[in-house]
Amino acid sequence: MRLAELVRDIRKSRGISQATLADLAGTTQSKISGIENGKANVELATLRNICAALDAEVVIIPRRTIGAVQSIIDEYLNRDRRLRSESVMSVRDELFIPDSDD
Repeated sequence: MRLAELVRDIRKSRGISQATLADLAGTTQSKISGIENGKANVELATLRNICAALDAEVVIIPRRTIGAVQSIIDEYLNRDRRLRSESVMSVRDELFIPDSDD
């Protein structure tokens, strides 16, 4: 997925307009529009501000390690799904840590 699509999809999922995102990120609506349409080059500082406004992170991954990193990301995302699907009998069951004598 390209940066333009990611920014647009995340912004829309947060329910905010380009103008609101621009205001939160300290840039202009036309810059956000250009980024989302793939027509504007974005500086790293601007990208970090946009990500902060969207409650997202910028992660730079060297191409040589992409396979290993992708599997780590997939595992992490699947872990979140597994955690949501596991049932907890009670708060006590979730927090119970047995003593070493048990």
